[in-house]
Order: sequence, then C-alpha cells, then structure tokens
Amino acid sequence: MALIPKIEPKQERKLVSARLDEEAHTLLQRYAAFLGGATHEYIIGESLKRLFRRDKEFNEWLAKQEASTATVSRASNTSSPDLKISAKSVPSAA
Repeated sequence: MALIPKIEPKQERKLVSARLDEEAHTLLQRYAAFLGGATHEYIIGESLKRLFRRDKEFNEWLAKQEASTATVSRASNTSSPDLKISAKSVPSAA
C-alpha cells in the first residue's frame, strides 16, 4: 500500500528548486512509477507534508511560533483597530 495517495489534487504552487543525490533521484523516479506516473513535485510535496505532520518536536516548536505570532498580531490589532489586512492568492498556472 502506498503511503502517498495516487491522486494529485490541484493546489496553489510555489517554486522550490533542489538537487538530489543520485540514489534519492533514482528512488524518486521509481516511486513515481509505482504511483502510476505521479510527478516528482507531487511526491516531494506529499512526503514533506507527511514528515511535518509526524514530527512531534517540530509541531511543538511550530505551535509556540504560532502562539507568539498570534500574540504580536493581537497587540497590533488593538493599537490600530481601523487597520485591515487582506491577502490574495494567486491561482496555479498548472
């Protein structure tokens, strides 16, 4: 049973460039074939998401970071109640 779903959902994408050693690259190609032709991009992204979910120490650190960011954000919002911030996503070109 594959650890990564064989279906590639369409999501907004950011560009990351990486160089892999030959063994990792070969295994990546073989895993793509195993999943029925999945892209390297998809496999790497799903692998990272799985890693991030399972790393308890990272998740504890991340929660602390988010808590401190939320505290700073609340302090900023109380000092300037009229300030409104909006973000706009750029759709994937794929």
